[in-house]
Amino acid sequence: MPPRRTTLTYSSEDVGPVVGDKPLYVYYCKYSGKHAMTTDCNLSKAPRRATDHALVLDTQEHMVKLYTQDGGAKLLRRRNGNVERQLRLCVGKLPVAYRTEPEGRFLYVLDNALTTYTADESGMGEGKPPVPPCIIRVGKATQVALEVDDRGKRALVLRVTADFVRVQLKSGANAGHANEELLEMLRGVLGVRLGQLSLQRGESSRHKVLLVEGLSPGKSAAWRRREGEGAAAAWAALSPGQPLPAPRLAT
Repeated sequence: MPPRRTTLTYSSEDVGPVVGDKPLYVYYCKYSGKHAMTTDCNLSKAPRRATDHALVLDTQEHMVKLYTQDGGAKLLRRRNGNVERQLRLCVGKLPVAYRTEPEGRFLYVLDNALTTYTADESGMGEGKPPVPPCIIRVGKATQVALEVDDRGKRALVLRVTADFVRVQLKSGANAGHANEELLEMLRGVLGVRLGQLSLQRGESSRHKVLLVEGLSPGKSAAWRRREGEGAAAAWAALSPGQPLPAPRLAT
């Protein structure tokens, strides 16, 4: 069984872990809940600065993908009298990290600025991953961005990322019954009626937009193992009318 991961990627058990592959950690702004960064560094084990207790992330040792905006420069006078120039990185207008040099090696994550959720692969952990940005509310429905792989062994959900819910079909993506196969598979995965689902065209033939009536984006995700398949083939990142739980802080 693959090691425990903090990630928004759900993969079939048929695809084993890649040797040497590092787990990814997805971090969100504690206050807005927006995606801030993805990295292979577990911030709970990162060292802290003595000055402000910011978490220190070495970008030469770790992969970091930021989803932040330039927050401008800020000058701070430290207790020893030195003046430090911080190049702030913000989510919206909220600062979450900074660098001290424009192309500096070290990224400093502000104390208690980011949050992450953990869930073990058995689905029995207390942590619950947040809803990824590819699942949003649109009016009274929930919109899901889909990425479609075709001509697979069976129809299933391959993984959930920040950008897409990636699914696999047995038929070709352009086949006449591909949409029917996709809707039938998602109906079973989500436990809804077929009439609650509708598909729209996406940016390419591989991308589609799913609209789900009667379900709202929730912050619960669970593994549903289909008996006899031995694969984590079902996805439940939607929940009917559930309130959003309070985030759990990364330490």
